[in-house]
Amino acid sequence: MEQFPNKDKTPAKGTLPSKAPVKRKKGWWHWFKNLTIEPRKIVIWEGDNVRLVLAPPEEEVAEAVVEKPAVLVEKPVVVAPVKVPVVPVPPVKPAPPVPPVPPVKPAPPVPPVPPVKPVPPVKPVQPVAPPKPVIKEEIVEVLPLPVVTDRLKVGLEKTRSRFWSRLKGIFSFRKSIDKSVLDELEDVLIGADIGVKPVQKLLQELHAAWESKAITETTQIQDFIKTKLKEDLHEWKTDVQYAPAPPTVIMVVGVNGAGKTTSIAKLAHLFIKEGKKVLVAASDTFRAAAVEQLEIWSKRIGAEIVKHQTGSDPAAVAYDALEASIARGYDVLIVDTAGRLHTHENLMNELGKIKRVITKRLPGAPHEVLMVLDATTGQNAVSQAKMFKQTVDITGIFLAKLDGTAKGGIVLGMRNEINVPVKFVGLGEKPEDIERFDPDAFVNALFE
Repeated sequence: MEQFPNKDKTPAKGTLPSKAPVKRKKGWWHWFKNLTIEPRKIVIWEGDNVRLVLAPPEEEVAEAVVEKPAVLVEKPVVVAPVKVPVVPVPPVKPAPPVPPVPPVKPAPPVPPVPPVKPVPPVKPVQPVAPPKPVIKEEIVEVLPLPVVTDRLKVGLEKTRSRFWSRLKGIFSFRKSIDKSVLDELEDVLIGADIGVKPVQKLLQELHAAWESKAITETTQIQDFIKTKLKEDLHEWKTDVQYAPAPPTVIMVVGVNGAGKTTSIAKLAHLFIKEGKKVLVAASDTFRAAAVEQLEIWSKRIGAEIVKHQTGSDPAAVAYDALEASIARGYDVLIVDTAGRLHTHENLMNELGKIKRVITKRLPGAPHEVLMVLDATTGQNAVSQAKMFKQTVDITGIFLAKLDGTAKGGIVLGMRNEINVPVKFVGLGEKPEDIERFDPDAFVNALFE
């Protein structure tokens, strides 16, 4: 025991004591002291019981074995049977006897199947087109194109409303004719821009008929005036004077702003519709816009055009156009001229020069000299026509813008003032807005 001193005792001299106890591992001596050894035991069977007994020393066992070896008989473990309660089962009743199955009657004979008719071949179903969408169309009433009389009625609407409304005022309040009726009628006719001289001539004839009792009531005045105006206008030769052999040369004159360029386009369009081949000469070389406008109109209506540079000689353009119309076989040559005032003497002389050049190249030409007059100018147009007639001897009037004026009575004044027939009237801005002058249709449209 002294060989193993206690390490927990007071430390040796010269060493510092430990501040805290130090845990030390337990050595083998501790385990040896606490070791317990049990004696050896053996199993002894005694009948059905088993017990453990201390084994004798090895020497006694050896002797016992030599003398009488022990016999160890292993006996199987018998498990006691488990008692299961027996439940009594009730006796099974015997099943009733099965009734005899009646005999099966034989099935009736199957009638023969009639032969099947062959099915006709099915026609292939054509694909059905999808229904077209229903579009609600707007119903537009298309009116037929008016005849000459209807066009004139529309064009003379302003003149008729001004002239005829005042006549109806005279006829509605008075039945018998007297001097006061004739005086009021004179004011109405002069207001229609017929002119002083034509009105005086018409009233003289009316007064003579009243004195001779040919007419006695105001309702007869309208028919009397219509008859006299038609008789007077029928003395005009309103047809175009065509040349015996083509080309027919038509020279067009007029003042600036009268609608000369548009009127030329309408004339060319009318002749083309009648099946004639038309050539236009742009002799208004003093105004560049005039040549461009005439060229645009010519393309629209399908007419050919001859033009020179701006500022060139107008007579030279007319001469070249006449040569081309003769060489190419044109039916009608329309010569445009520069618009000028009738009071400008030098410019008026230029028109005379163009006419002389045309006549020298083609005797008898120009066959028509038409003057374009603006109907809205009224009596001023009559004074213009007088001046142009002295220079170029105009043969006919193209009365333009008749639909935009209330002075349509100017036609009646021209018959008595200058005696130059109105051959064409313009009733709009389109190429087809042109009519040949018809005296009967004009008078009827003025009163109805």
